[in-house]
Amino acid sequence: MNRFGFIKKNDLITILLTLSISVLSLLCASNTIYAKTEVLFSPKGSIKEAIIKNIISSKVTIDITAFTFTAGDIAEALYQAKERGVVIRVVVDQTQDAKCYPVLGFLKQEQFDLQFLKGNIGGSMHNAFAIFDDKLLVTGSYTWTEYAEKFNYENAIFIDEADAVEKYKREFESLYNKSVVQGASRRAVIAASNEVKELAKQGSVGNMKEKSDGNTTSEDNVIKFVARKDIKHLKTIEKSLKQFVTISFEEFDKKFGSESKLDKSEKTRLWKSEFEGKYIRWTGRISFRGFAVYDWNKVGISHKSSNIDVNLRFDYSKQRKVMKLKVGDIVTYTGRLVSLSSTFSSYRVEDADVLQVVG
Repeated sequence: MNRFGFIKKNDLITILLTLSISVLSLLCASNTIYAKTEVLFSPKGSIKEAIIKNIISSKVTIDITAFTFTAGDIAEALYQAKERGVVIRVVVDQTQDAKCYPVLGFLKQEQFDLQFLKGNIGGSMHNAFAIFDDKLLVTGSYTWTEYAEKFNYENAIFIDEADAVEKYKREFESLYNKSVVQGASRRAVIAASNEVKELAKQGSVGNMKEKSDGNTTSEDNVIKFVARKDIKHLKTIEKSLKQFVTISFEEFDKKFGSESKLDKSEKTRLWKSEFEGKYIRWTGRISFRGFAVYDWNKVGISHKSSNIDVNLRFDYSKQRKVMKLKVGDIVTYTGRLVSLSSTFSSYRVEDADVLQVVG
């Protein structure tokens, strides 16, 4: 300011620039132009830590899509969030059977809203993203598995830009609405579908999105209904549908093992017509048992030698029983025949149960 009380030209420019910067700062603070983002990489790049941190800080909702889910510590954090009242929805690929994947089995056992989605035209549900409180998005190549954190080269980006979050939110709702609850086998569901349709006609199926006229109830809607409303009844039906075949392992192996006299096509026809999906009751020695969070449900049985002849898969409800088993135990077990042995794999049996530890 000069001696006559007027502002000098240079001073005026300085004042105007200062005011402009202040106004811009206020605008940016009240209406963010560029959202805050964080980019992380694995292995050992703290992606899992960031995910768990955001699960812990979530207050209202968490929506998750992933091809599979085997990270036990993330599942534990989700469980704690659920206990706090956070509404959690999870969509995974339909091939990821909760009976065979312990972490998914845990989510199902704890009554999470766990959905399974079939890929388009034979493809997979290969999305990998999560939305926390409808405000923060994490997406990238990172899958919610132990391997992704410890061994794979993966990436994940965390972003709170509202438009991006909204687009992913809409996509999640679309995927969720196409998915189904995996509560019982489709075989059991089909067996109960007539009863469910009758309930639908009477207006008793409140959760079904499509009204039924008695003929148009889709199988997916039936699955949603029975898994949410009447799963105990479905399991009773499923038990009655178990078909056991009376055959020893030795006899079975003579038909399908390396010493079989049948050719490949004959084996396939016999397997399809008499054994696939049927239940067996055999006795053998435990030669392998998983101990980690992702493989506790895997047990290898030897019948002929020290090699694994049968691979058993247990669902989550059998965890306590399985954890008591030891390598070397001789056990009588049951289970559903899923696949034959090959050069690189043994016979596979799912829905396994140990009836007795013989010795």
